[in-house]
Amino acid sequence: MPAPKNHKPYSGCEKGGRPIKYTVEFIETEADAFESWMKRKDSLWYKDFALERGYLPDQLSEWAKTNEKFSRVYRKSQEWQQSKLVKGGLLNQFNAGFTKFVMGNTCGWSDKQQIGGDAANPLSFLLQRVDGSSKDLVDG
Repeated sequence: MPAPKNHKPYSGCEKGGRPIKYTVEFIETEADAFESWMKRKDSLWYKDFALERGYLPDQLSEWAKTNEKFSRVYRKSQEWQQSKLVKGGLLNQFNAGFTKFVMGNTCGWSDKQQIGGDAANPLSFLLQRVDGSSKDLVDG
């Protein structure tokens, strides 16, 4: 909505649209605070930073889309989170089942078996071995 007639535009909406809620300076200050927060011993889950600061965790990804400095810190926080979970899991500081669950859902890790071969023709491996075109897997 434009400013009233004969009135200069409101700060933050000179080009139209709603006013900017968070300034660049504020977002970059939050980036610095976020880095400091990750260094605290009691910091565990990166989304807690947003909750402690009084905004929703989705705001972090919004700022990462619009501010390069915050984007760098946000990506770093995700790697920090993964490192913290792996170390905690390896040292038995965290519940193993829950650590696996979090890593699977936030980092894309999976626990699955992968079997090679031709699904359409499962005997192809054996036929190749009989024909001598495959490498012998067993001595003798």
